[in-house]
Amino acid sequence: MDKINLATVAGLAFALFGIYMLRHALASYRKARASQAWPWVAGQISDVRLWGKRRVDGVLMDAERLAVEYHYSINGSAHTGRAIAFFTLVYPETLTLAQQLRADKNIKVYVNPKDPADAVLITGLRQDKPYSDVILSCLGAAVGLVILTLSLLGILG
Repeated sequence: MDKINLATVAGLAFALFGIYMLRHALASYRKARASQAWPWVAGQISDVRLWGKRRVDGVLMDAERLAVEYHYSINGSAHTGRAIAFFTLVYPETLTLAQQLRADKNIKVYVNPKDPADAVLITGLRQDKPYSDVILSCLGAAVGLVILTLSLLGILG
């Protein structure tokens, strides 16, 4: 290896980003599994916003992503939460959930018993794709490592 080329830098960057994402995916996976045993408290929705344009029935509207804010209290201490789930919600889930979660609605807030500021509205893993984030991040890290290896061997770049 005489010099570092673009393929080496790209492979290293891709691998490091994939490893970073894998670490995040594994942490979310563990937390999502643990959340299934979290107790719930009564809470109240204060804000529901859809954002990100999407064509729905021929009309361009905000529906791609969902942001919520809710308030709950633990032992007299007030908390504000914004986490919906430990996985990403996308259309049409966002639209359906936004219709269910209107402002001032009373809801169940699942609270981490070790950290009451850590709460979520939907516990557990995504039912249809529980390992998708882990698989995607592993794939990203693997592609980066392959590019890096091929570059260092002189096959790329």
